[in-house]
Amino acid sequence: MSKYEGCREMENANLLELVDVEILQKIQDGFSDYTGMAALITDADGVPVTKGSGFTDFCRKLVRKSQAGSRRCEACDRDGAYKVLKTGKLSVYQCHAGLTDYAAPIMVGDRVIGSFIGGQVRTSEINVEEMRQKAQELDIDSELYIRAIQKTKRMAREEVEKAAEFLSMMTEALSAIAYSSFLSMQDCRKAERAARSQSDFVMNLSLHMKRNMEEWMEHAGSLVEQVDSPAADNMRTLLKQGAEVYAMVEDAVEYIKMSDGKVELSENNYRIRMLLQEIVEDVISHYGDNNKEIEIRIEEDVPEFMLGDAGRIGQVVSKLLFNCISSSSGGKITVHASSRRVSYAVMLSISIEDSKMGLSEEQVRIVKEYIENGNSQEMEWEGRPELGFSIVSFLIRHMSGNFEVEEKPGGGTVFTLSLPQLEVKGGTAHGI
Repeated sequence: MSKYEGCREMENANLLELVDVEILQKIQDGFSDYTGMAALITDADGVPVTKGSGFTDFCRKLVRKSQAGSRRCEACDRDGAYKVLKTGKLSVYQCHAGLTDYAAPIMVGDRVIGSFIGGQVRTSEINVEEMRQKAQELDIDSELYIRAIQKTKRMAREEVEKAAEFLSMMTEALSAIAYSSFLSMQDCRKAERAARSQSDFVMNLSLHMKRNMEEWMEHAGSLVEQVDSPAADNMRTLLKQGAEVYAMVEDAVEYIKMSDGKVELSENNYRIRMLLQEIVEDVISHYGDNNKEIEIRIEEDVPEFMLGDAGRIGQVVSKLLFNCISSSSGGKITVHASSRRVSYAVMLSISIEDSKMGLSEEQVRIVKEYIENGNSQEMEWEGRPELGFSIVSFLIRHMSGNFEVEEKPGGGTVFTLSLPQLEVKGGTAHGI
């Protein structure tokens, strides 16, 4: 039994997918320089994938320039590739013009994926009358034809066979490279399929948990309103904890979508003042305010209407607000919006400042490094995986914006996002 059996995907193996064309070209050029013989590499169908090396003027400038000669040369190349494809072995043969050529297989397992062909040398004296006849058949001046073929290199048959043996070793090495690349590709595809399967499983599980959490929180919230006792305080604590769990599950769902590239922007006209007010009210209704005062400040130079993805902006601000609210009790959160002109666009800046949220230098460093590296590494926040910052960083980059975090000298933390938007006047995007 062959060591390659069982790999059905080999049927679709492609030479250029497994070996870089530049590597093929360098190996081919080196072989041609060393042996003094022409060389060319084709795919399994006999179609060239490299540029010919060491081609003789007789072949390149005379015979292949003739319409009939070009057809015969291409047929010889295909025949050489076919012999290799049929036998899987090295083949030395004569071309239509009487020159000696060779073809050696490049294989993946038991399957031929390409051929190393060439030669264009003579192994015997020229038969002038025979050459005249061939020239007439190709509609080429016979004297020119004879002079050109006389300039081709003559090699003893033994030299050609030695060169062919050397070529055979080279194609075995190429075949080993191709097979190694094939195995690596298979491993990558298996890992990709496994990751996709795991991603689908986690997504379905997360969506199921999200639906159950929504129903549980709605039911628990209605019960709290009906109970007036110490038990109600315990239920409110549970609701707060449930809200945090719900936020984590929601982040997990969003993170999986983003990892799979399922993120789309939807730009519409929106009012920033109304948007920020709705975001604050929505966050408080879901997670409470944790005894924090929340103020919204919007500078007068911020346009009343802008064109952008209000939904994604709201998603980012909500994540940052939730981090501030859940980090500590008491203090003040200020949501501040300002803008400045950049060419025809408006650079909208929204900062969320928490007067009591104190980040250590290490935490600030972690957040900044994460923002710079994007999703290339996992981030932990207070001992647990933090997906909120992953989503914030991803969305802001997706909207061509910037994200910064800084620790205030007098205490507190400020998160700032800057996004290019278009001012809208009279219901039309202004400045385009």
